Amino acid sequence: MLNLFANQERETKLDSQGNPLALLNQHVDFAAIVEIDRWALRLSRIKGSRPPYPTELMTRLLTLRLSGEQMEFQVLDRMSFQRFAGLKHFGRVPDRNTT
Repeated sequence: MLNLFANQERETKLDSQGNPLALLNQHVDFAAIVEIDRWALRLSRIKGSRPPYPTELMTRLLTLRLSGEQMEFQVLDRMSFQRFAGLKHFGRVPDRNTT
């Protein structure tokens, strides 16, 4: 049966079961980390390269400590990773070659 609220129901159930990424998000101020380390995390833009992803998004993905291939797969596959990284409504996600 088609349920227009299936994603919302799954998210609520994930949160009620103690989603560790939601807990991490609740206790870590990623925006503050980015501000503290902005000079170290700033990517120099090479002429002709793709525009960089937001620094906070990349910091969140680095927190997951996955290899490039696994990061790409898990972000594409897992709703919890998409929510944590803020990519839930993005069509494009960082791939294994994103620095």
